[in-house]
Amino acid sequence: MSNTTMRDDAIAIWTAGVEAVKPQQLIRSSVRCEGQVMTIDHQKIDLSQIRKIAVVGAGKASAAMAESLETALGDDLLKEKKVHGWINVPADCMRPLKKIHLHAARPASVNEPTEDGVYGAKKILQIVSQCCQEDLVICLISGGGSALLPCPVEAITLSEKQRVTRFLSASGANINELNTVRKRLSLVKGGQLAIASKAGLLVSLIISDVIGDPLDIIASGLTAEDKGNFQDARDVLDKFSAGPEEVSASLLEFISHKASEENSFRPEFPGNVFNHVIGNNMVASAAAHEGSGPRRFPANRSCR
Repeated sequence: MSNTTMRDDAIAIWTAGVEAVKPQQLIRSSVRCEGQVMTIDHQKIDLSQIRKIAVVGAGKASAAMAESLETALGDDLLKEKKVHGWINVPADCMRPLKKIHLHAARPASVNEPTEDGVYGAKKILQIVSQCCQEDLVICLISGGGSALLPCPVEAITLSEKQRVTRFLSASGANINELNTVRKRLSLVKGGQLAIASKAGLLVSLIISDVIGDPLDIIASGLTAEDKGNFQDARDVLDKFSAGPEEVSASLLEFISHKASEENSFRPEFPGNVFNHVIGNNMVASAAAHEGSGPRRFPANRSCR
């Protein structure tokens, strides 16, 4: 086999894998609207029972996801269902959309939480909390969602959250460890976005950048039932010897105090939440193996 043939084959394999997980392709293959029936993967939604559709989310691919979702819905449904929403994205992903507002939550080259991100997160919480039982929330989540959607608990400042994020990243913490801590410092992560929603139905479309697609870790589990606790976060900080000189004393005190109250009340996770992983490494790998486009895998759903 010539070097030219091997190069062409390598390019074809790489291209097939990349094309398979492009947000536009994933939304096109996962969302279909026929009359008053919306099908998301294999889940059918009767839109005749839906008053409004709110679209929220965060991630580096979420702008393209939102644009493709508007296309899938079509102009008639966008108008009839009063589609509206807010997506936190990097500044270089901004583009005009018909109904969904894209918000520059951080500069293009800064992968950490910002005040703009906090502002957007509060807007998203406001949108979902103002929905009613006749409404549908569609959440678009992709890689980078954790940093793009910060909403610190009252006891912790944004600068403290930035500091612990920088420390753990520099210390070699993996995404599971990083998000285990992030969830404990947030009002939106760890399933709290889903808990805040007052809509009758919440459906998330997720492009996973985490091996194994753990729903409670991808983007820090915005709409997934939280499997972690404060002791887990304490263990991560202890593993990397995080002391008052590395992270703030008030942050350590907050997590330690909460860990000691681990049996305290935790809100019941709603049963009207469905999570669909529409893109992941498996989709890309299968397409690269076949060299001829995306291969669909069953959605990874979570209800309760």
